[in-house]
Amino acid sequence: MRPILFVWRGIVIHSFHVMIYAALLVTVFLAVYFAQADGLNPDSTAVAVVLLFVPGFVGARLFYAVRHWDHFRRDPARILSRSEGGLSLYGGLFGVFAGAIPVLWALGLPFAAFMDALVLGMLGGIAVAKGGCLLNGCCYGQPTDHWCGVHLPDDRGVWRRRFPSQLVEMGWAAVVLFLMLAWRSISPPSGAVACAAVALHPVGRLFLQKLRDEGAAENAAVQKTCVVLTAAALLAGFLVWLW
Repeated sequence: MRPILFVWRGIVIHSFHVMIYAALLVTVFLAVYFAQADGLNPDSTAVAVVLLFVPGFVGARLFYAVRHWDHFRRDPARILSRSEGGLSLYGGLFGVFAGAIPVLWALGLPFAAFMDALVLGMLGGIAVAKGGCLLNGCCYGQPTDHWCGVHLPDDRGVWRRRFPSQLVEMGWAAVVLFLMLAWRSISPPSGAVACAAVALHPVGRLFLQKLRDEGAAENAAVQKTCVVLTAAALLAGFLVWLW
């Protein structure tokens, strides 16, 4: 829709990059806000969130590269190229979880309470980031003549009436965030909010993926990931409740 936001003194400012930075700021702000409300140190929380962006982006990129290995196998160095776009949301989630244990141990933060706050922040960040997808033309929906179709471009600039998949995914992230805030208001055990969010968001994505114009193979890969995440989160939530 508007992949280049503006050009300033020869510097091209891409809308996707701007929205990703905005999403990171929203994630930090919300995570610190909710962590402080639960009695966690706000400074340590902010440092932890920023540090976890690193394994998050690494996981998002590697997961994307694995799922699109046919594109990268002839020249794996392209995985590190900034011009080669592509990030996986749930790959980033795996990266964050993997990096959280040493980071939180070093900063003296409780794992369960921190993850509750972080996941709430990430839901807000996802809603903002999907606005970047809309402006950039990525994650575009399938062509449709349905009444809910919107005249939108794909990543090659081809405009057609499509399902507004980016807007629907933005709305779903916001819905899950508000549901988790309602769940949080009844004081569930620490870690239960994070488990519920990680279980619920992929359930919606399982169905919303069908709106995207990415092909059967990509849809199947995403749907399998959603099933695994939901099952793992439900198991973790059950253990948290017992604990």
